[in-house]
Amino acid sequence: MSAHPIWLLLFLPLLLTAQPTLDEALSQGDVRGNVKLFYYGIERDSGEDAYATSLGGHLQYTTKNWNELYARVGFHTSNPVGSNKNKMATGLFNNDRDGDALTALSSAFIGYRRNQRVLKVGNFRLNTPMMNDDTTRIVPWSYQGVAFTSTPRGGLRLQLNHIIQMRKNTSDDYKKESASGVIEDGITMLGLHYDLSGELSLFSFYYYAPELYDTFIAQADYKYPFDEEYFFCFGAQYFKSGNGGENVDTESRNGGDDIDLIALRTSFEAEQWEIGLNYSQNFGISGIIKGYGGLSKVFTSSMIANGRGNYQPETWMLKGRYDLPATSYGHSELALNLTHTRTKDSRGDDFNAYYTHLRHHLNIETSLYIRYELIDFKDGKSDTDFLRIIASFDF
Repeated sequence: MSAHPIWLLLFLPLLLTAQPTLDEALSQGDVRGNVKLFYYGIERDSGEDAYATSLGGHLQYTTKNWNELYARVGFHTSNPVGSNKNKMATGLFNNDRDGDALTALSSAFIGYRRNQRVLKVGNFRLNTPMMNDDTTRIVPWSYQGVAFTSTPRGGLRLQLNHIIQMRKNTSDDYKKESASGVIEDGITMLGLHYDLSGELSLFSFYYYAPELYDTFIAQADYKYPFDEEYFFCFGAQYFKSGNGGENVDTESRNGGDDIDLIALRTSFEAEQWEIGLNYSQNFGISGIIKGYGGLSKVFTSSMIANGRGNYQPETWMLKGRYDLPATSYGHSELALNLTHTRTKDSRGDDFNAYYTHLRHHLNIETSLYIRYELIDFKDGKSDTDFLRIIASFDF
């Protein structure tokens, strides 16, 4: 199916009924975007290396509200520049076309916005635990369907989505295929977010994909201030899937009908630094790397290393961050993660991982992000180094 949803044509007569107001809405619209230069290198002890550099970015246009309707169109593009090796392994380009340049229609929807309620119909991006952007590359995931968000008074926020097709971040086509399998009848998601106080927030999500599996997620986040400068933070997550359909692969690393994962995180935080310890245990055989699309948001997630895999991984992750003092050249953030993963099932991979990054902001618009991670496997699998260097300019 074409990336241009038929719903846009259904709304067109409404937009043409009041030409002067429409002209104003279009002329006063909002344009945003960025330009990125992205290098990704992968080095394996086995010699199966990959590297590539991409130049690309994002351009998005949103109309001003007209009779509580608005529209948005957004594109992402990623284009190979310079030399490369096994560039499809980097996930930067169009893997449907042998790693050629990728230009994707990531947003194309009509929206209705009134009284803290928003309805979108068309192609859009999502930010949920198992269906999201996955912003680790230039081009994100995006989804096609209907999305409704309501934020009534009292700290409660409701999300209701029905997705009929999706586009992965290495393709320009919307298809009836999720990260974990075919979705013939789509995926329906209900999400609730409730802020009980300034310190405690509760989340709950339920995904239903008839031919795949359904998933229930619960999360709690608590932030306790010692004083105006120091905080103690605690979080808990639970992921549970079941009801496998005809297209499910129980042993899939991306998602299946036997996810049974609990995760915890604790941290001490101040304005310039934080240190935390995260833990997760998946008691199921199915992994949860991508879930239905994007990257699943589990506490034990680094750049590459994670506790979201299949075959019952148990993961400890020690995390630290420090903000260097600001100078006339901007400000920088340093981070370090140490990950220890052991699987309860002999089919899984045991490993230690070491991650660090430097994120430097020259100003609000310009940044440089250098990320490195080493995966040290304990079962004879080839150790691997990952390096990403990302220069970005927002406008």
